[in-house]
Formats: sequence, C-alpha cells, structure tokens
Amino acid sequence: MRSPWFVVTGLVALLMGLVLVRMRTAPRSAEHAAPVRPSRHAAPPEDVAALNTAGPRRVPESLAHTVLPDGRPAVVVFLKADCSCSEEFAKMFTALTPYLATKASCLTVIEAADGDAGPFLAATGLATPLLIQSEGGLAAAWGVTKAGCVALVRPDGSVEAIWPGVSRQGFRDVAGRLGDPDLLPPESLSLLPGAATAGCPLRAVSLISRRGVSP
Repeated sequence: MRSPWFVVTGLVALLMGLVLVRMRTAPRSAEHAAPVRPSRHAAPPEDVAALNTAGPRRVPESLAHTVLPDGRPAVVVFLKADCSCSEEFAKMFTALTPYLATKASCLTVIEAADGDAGPFLAATGLATPLLIQSEGGLAAAWGVTKAGCVALVRPDGSVEAIWPGVSRQGFRDVAGRLGDPDLLPPESLSLLPGAATAGCPLRAVSLISRRGVSP
C-alpha cells in the first residue's frame, strides 16, 4: 500500500504538469479579458444585429463624392465633437489611416454644433477627410446612434457592414474585408480597445425615434 506522502507528491506533480500544459496552450494575449477602454460605453453584441439587419443602406447621391472620392471602398467612422471618448477614437483612427488608405478611402463624420469642430480637431490632430454635420445626417440615414461606430462602404455605394464601436477585432475584420488581414500593424492595433467600445449618443437617436424606428 502506497504511503500518504507518495500520494500527495504524485498529486502535486500532476497539478504542476497541468499548469505547464495550460501555459503552453493559452493565448499569449487575452485581449478581450481586460480591454483598455477610453470610456465605459461598452457596445453590446445586440448592437451588431441592430445595425446590420435593418435593410440595405446606401450612400446618398448628394454625398457620393464625399464618401467615395476615388472609386475605392470607404471606411467611415462616426464621432461627436463634445464627446471625450471621440477624442480618443479620433487619435486611434488617425494612427490606422495611413495603412487603411492603401486599400480604401477614409472619412470621419463628426457631429458638431457651430464652433465645436475647430477645438475638437485641434485637440485630436485628426488627419482624415471630414464630413461635419450638425445633427442626424448620414448617421440617421444608416441607423447609427453612437459615436465610435465604423462602417465599410463598397465602391457601388452600398454599406457592407457597420460595427457598433471601436475595437481591435472590428478593424481586423475591416482589413480582412479589404483583402489584407495583415494590413494593420500590431503596434497600431494595440492602441484600440480589445472589446467594442462606443462613445456618446448622437443626435441621430432622436431623429430615428421620430421616424418610428427603434435606435
């Protein structure tokens, strides 16, 4: 009969072996475990369905040249000038733009009241083409209700997908849809939250509600 000490030693060895196996197989970075959020506005998973199952969305003819200036796909980010989260998102998008611009045009749609856009641009150093709208506008047309939403537009003007917030996985998905999953370098992606994070509500919320559509 084996001694209790032998049994204890065997159990300890077994547990250590399991820990080592776990360390070898665990992902090197669990980016969704502890995302670095510029705000507490988490984008819930149901927002993905709400943004992508409400019927086809297109670029209005009046904005076709602004959104699609060169016949390539477009990456559109929605921000809000009086939203501190948007200031962080603007810096993130600026860091990604040089890489995205090799495959697509980039546009930032900023909801801003009179006089708000200038200070926002000065604070963020945003370096993309801009579309400044006082309220609603393109966001309301596409059902976008929060700052931080990202849209990918096909060259024919149809909206391929909308992401409910800024995240590393979201922009990886954008890069993959543009044909190059490795388009965005890890050092730039590391600036983004690990889980989808949105900003403040847009004025588009009230416009969508008045139309009888749930935001």
